[in-house]
Amino acid sequence: MAPRARRSTLPAAILLTIGALAIWSYEAANNTFVAAPGSPSTPAQSAGVALRGTSTVTTSKTLPLDVLALGISAGLVETQPAQAYGIFYDELVPYASVTVFTIIWGIVLGFVLLRLQEAFPE
Repeated sequence: MAPRARRSTLPAAILLTIGALAIWSYEAANNTFVAAPGSPSTPAQSAGVALRGTSTVTTSKTLPLDVLALGISAGLVETQPAQAYGIFYDELVPYASVTVFTIIWGIVLGFVLLRLQEAFPE
């Protein structure tokens, strides 16, 4: 049997750490919830009041950094398919065959017990 090759998880762990640090530094730099009074970005109206036909919700055209990092990390740490490393024939096929056999044997025994009840009425 050929030796099984195993991918190292070190590059994925390094990328996840760098991504987490990038997200943390991005959030740490922008941790204000409300604009300071008198700043140029402060709207003239209050937050809940808007003219008819306009929306008070602002839409973002860019993808948030945390969503991007989670998407990339999900691709890096995905599970291997069942055919990888011989697990399909070593574990899945025997367990599946035993499960199928026990289900069919239970059905057979159920019909046998049903026939026995019919053969000997009370």
